[in-house]
Amino acid sequence: MFWTRWIGEIAGTVPQAALALCVTASTVPAASSPYAPGSIAPRPDQATLDRALTRFYGQWKSVYLREGCGEGRVLVRTDGDGKPTYGGSAETTITVSEAHGYGMLATVMMADFDDDAHRLFDGMVRFFHDHPARSDPGLMAWNQVADCTDAGEDVRGTSSATDGDLDIAYAMLLAERRWGNDGTFHYGAEARHMLAAILAHEVDLPGNMLLIGDWAKTGDGATYAATTRSSDFMQSHFAAFAERTGDRRWLDLRDAIYGVMATVGEKYSPRTGLMPDFIVGLPDQPKPAPSGFLEGDYDGAYSWNAARYPWRVGLDFLLTGDERAHKALRPLNAWARQTTEGRPERFADTYRLNGKPAPDAGHDQMAFISMLTVSAMIDSENQDWLDALWAAMESRPLAEEDYFGNTLKLMAMIAVTGHWAKP
Repeated sequence: MFWTRWIGEIAGTVPQAALALCVTASTVPAASSPYAPGSIAPRPDQATLDRALTRFYGQWKSVYLREGCGEGRVLVRTDGDGKPTYGGSAETTITVSEAHGYGMLATVMMADFDDDAHRLFDGMVRFFHDHPARSDPGLMAWNQVADCTDAGEDVRGTSSATDGDLDIAYAMLLAERRWGNDGTFHYGAEARHMLAAILAHEVDLPGNMLLIGDWAKTGDGATYAATTRSSDFMQSHFAAFAERTGDRRWLDLRDAIYGVMATVGEKYSPRTGLMPDFIVGLPDQPKPAPSGFLEGDYDGAYSWNAARYPWRVGLDFLLTGDERAHKALRPLNAWARQTTEGRPERFADTYRLNGKPAPDAGHDQMAFISMLTVSAMIDSENQDWLDALWAAMESRPLAEEDYFGNTLKLMAMIAVTGHWAKP
């Protein structure tokens, strides 16, 4: 989805009761995948890491995960903390498909710690069914508002956002692995329906390009057909999709994205390893988007979309051991350590690809710090940096961040504590 920051008031929200916490306090071995040889973890022992994870999950759940918009429905309320929702969404936004994907990932991967996870996950499946994208019921309309309907066409409310759909499909496969298909929903069929829709509407197959949404293929959106977004580079998802479906097109897409990363990195950010929010000129001449291309002045910079790039690519190394992920992230990790002198709070929220911070950049944002924590896990040379990132992330109170920072923190904590699963 879109994550350029904007300020607005959230009005007319639907009264919702926060879900009762049902987080198991004891440390339980989660259904995690062994991470690749050479990867590292923060120095605290596993019990300490798990206590931090379950504590924060409980806090996050009490603020953002809500029942509402119909019986048996569950959604991530991006306005649950009373703060604005960013990203070009409607003024009265209550959730977006990106948030829904994060919520489904969190509930299924925290199921060993949360006795209520299965019920919550099924409630999120129902909400997903209630809000199909206009192009295909296998995709989700990206923006819902206070009356529980989809947002209007002024924000493309019934169109899809690729990242949310990819995460929801991955979560469905995890649910199939964990709970099977004999309950209320056949998760495997749900996932395969989604994957077919994603290939049909959010991937340009002749060029193996990952589009930014179904709207980029048609009408006035076709202007953006040669565009991709670095926060959608979910290569570990694509490897899992190929393994579970036998469809090699996911591997072709994975290879194409690594090719784009290599070209952009070698030409525009060889020292920093940074990726821009948006990349244009696909498939033959990938380059950073110009200023003002889609969302704002920093479309071609490392900003609020690209913040998730180290997490997404880091997961591919952790889960598959792909050396292309290691090669892409090693310079980024080294540059981040150097530019901050090992102090995470010094990391800015927008950088030019040459490593120069934007003149109006802020610092110490959890949406950036948390994602760097995952990329730091790829190599032992990052141990002190990883420990500093973990300490900064674990100690940040939920009230000091918004939905975006807090939810990315939860995603990172699941990964860093060793509980990110493969389906």
